[in-house]
Amino acid sequence: MKLIDYHVHMGKSSKGDNYTLEDLIASMDKFNIEKSGLSILNGVNVGPLNDLTMEAVKKYPDRIVGYAYINPREENAIEEVHRCLSVEGMRGVKFHSWKHGYFPSNNRALDGIIDAIAEYDVPILTHTGTPPLSLPQQWIEVAKRHPNVKFVLAHIGYLDYGYDCIEGAKNYPNIYVDTSGQVEIPVIAKALEDLGPDRIIWSTDWPYKYPGSELVKFEPYNLSEEDKKKIFYENAMKLWKLI
Repeated sequence: MKLIDYHVHMGKSSKGDNYTLEDLIASMDKFNIEKSGLSILNGVNVGPLNDLTMEAVKKYPDRIVGYAYINPREENAIEEVHRCLSVEGMRGVKFHSWKHGYFPSNNRALDGIIDAIAEYDVPILTHTGTPPLSLPQQWIEVAKRHPNVKFVLAHIGYLDYGYDCIEGAKNYPNIYVDTSGQVEIPVIAKALEDLGPDRIIWSTDWPYKYPGSELVKFEPYNLSEEDKKKIFYENAMKLWKLI
């Protein structure tokens, strides 16, 4: 089965362990992952972090897809969007409102930034599931204001907000979910029923999650080969406009 990992990181973990680009590639090789979507989250000053992502894309253009990590509290956020997304291989944007300290639904600076992102027709990946700043409901409100931009809600709201995430997202076709870190069988089953395989994207959140575990957790579901192809490969490639 062909695999795309929509959501990975590198650099220092919250424990202080350092994970390099070569570590990421080795993990991808171990699990036969063709491409991974990379952002680097080690700080609030995003420019140097985005430089590292762009270097990774340049070194492994066939393996790494880059996300611009954008902090809407920085004055040059829109300029950073243009700087990053004008680079070949940068095919998305990552927001992390918990790390950057803002309420998404109340931060109206996001609207101008997202309008700039929309010019490139790339998806937005957002962390969800960490209160009070990264609830899926907050990002769903933002996505509702931008129906022509595709949003991917990471972790399906994590352990406490999975049902709310799916209920809030199901009526908005521009909202997708990624499966990293979501281990509740009923939540993923609900996502399959309410969102369907076209709006679910397999991800690992490496190095915070182990790819093997993120694969095994799909064993309880009776997925057709066509549905597996969408979840594990095609949905990500379509969002990145690589197929």
